[in-house]
Amino acid sequence: MKLFDSHNRQINYLRISLTDRCNFNCFYCKSDSVKFLNRREILTIEEVEFLASFFYRNFGITKIRLTGGEPLMRKGIDVLIERLIKAGLNVNLTTNGFFLSKFSKFLSECGVKVNVSLDTLNPKKFVEISGIDGLSIVLDGIDKAINEGVKLKINTVLLRGVNDDEIFDLIDFASSNGIEIRFIELMPFTNLWSLYFISEDEVMDKIKEKFKIEFAGFKDTARAYVLDNWIRISFISTVTKPFCDACSRLRLTSDGKLILCMFDKISYPIKEFLRPEIKEAELIEFILKVVKMKPRGFIEIREKRAEFEMVKLGG
Repeated sequence: MKLFDSHNRQINYLRISLTDRCNFNCFYCKSDSVKFLNRREILTIEEVEFLASFFYRNFGITKIRLTGGEPLMRKGIDVLIERLIKAGLNVNLTTNGFFLSKFSKFLSECGVKVNVSLDTLNPKKFVEISGIDGLSIVLDGIDKAINEGVKLKINTVLLRGVNDDEIFDLIDFASSNGIEIRFIELMPFTNLWSLYFISEDEVMDKIKEKFKIEFAGFKDTARAYVLDNWIRISFISTVTKPFCDACSRLRLTSDGKLILCMFDKISYPIKEFLRPEIKEAELIEFILKVVKMKPRGFIEIREKRAEFEMVKLGG
């Protein structure tokens, strides 16, 4: 059966966080009070595999995105990916790129599409944003992944006064490597949000000074553009151009909580349907009930800050 919420939006996309751990400490992603989960609270690889297959078998959800924290830190991720692909699922991955070199050949062979977070090309700024000196490692990973044939996109979070002077450098980096860059509006996950927020329109005004721009339509949550008839960029502008009415996703945290919307106050634990034994019939009934509670989204709660930490949602 197909899965619909009370706003008649079909749910066909599941984002699964494999871990709340990350080797980066990006200031817009983590709060100072973040507490890591105990290992026993985390879903096992087998439980993740079951849930992905469960949503596929019962609700026809084939698109899966593995996130974190940093998903490539999760032991057994290669086994999980192989099993999900064998089950017929469309597997995608979002990573900070630090471990990309290690997995690039495997990801290419499996046909996994990868989004790499890259907010700056400046080594000092990279340390300022992420807390570690890792830019060269990430760039090497991107280069190796491209050479291995991995289908890549670059995700860049826009930060006023930090990387908004690198917009053209980042566009040039992506286009010269034959990959698309997606600029993402900073979302209100921390108290620093208003200080660093910069809108799509402000960035587009800068781009228009250098490029001829043509709107190329919508790609999932992104607004796509073509610059000078050949360079492709996109924007994900949740704050100024929210796409809530077309939202088709659910999020599953690494400790087995279903999140219907980043800006909802409630998460729905589902581990009780997996432990000590799987209760599939009860889980189906629970999902059908819970999904009807999915809020319309950010367009109704613009003045509120997100209730969950980005590091635990994986974006």
